[in-house]
Amino acid sequence: MGVLSAVLALTVKKQSPEIALMITIAASVLILFMLMPLLIGAVGVIQNLGGQLDTGIPYVSLVLQILGIAYIAELGAQVCSDAGESAIASKIELAGKIMIMAVAAPVLLDVLHMIVGIMP
Repeated sequence: MGVLSAVLALTVKKQSPEIALMITIAASVLILFMLMPLLIGAVGVIQNLGGQLDTGIPYVSLVLQILGIAYIAELGAQVCSDAGESAIASKIELAGKIMIMAVAAPVLLDVLHMIVGIMP
């Protein structure tokens, strides 16, 4: 699917760059939807493993949120790069990193509390 879309976009790009960009975006979304069953299966396995741990559930949820943010930010940045908007792509990557840091902050605080609790 990806190779076919790339060839089609390159062929159309000479006559109409706007349509080539739309083909690229549509192919990206279509490939993402094609991978959705695999992603749902992987999330299920991770949730099952987290359920077997004593305190795993909140952390598994955070890890899944972080993975989702990373994948969505990467997809958005790549689409912007394909459109020739590298400045916007870098801002999307920065926003993704900041969002990941904000989501991961409670885990960092828990680790710090554990370290302080261990120290005499």
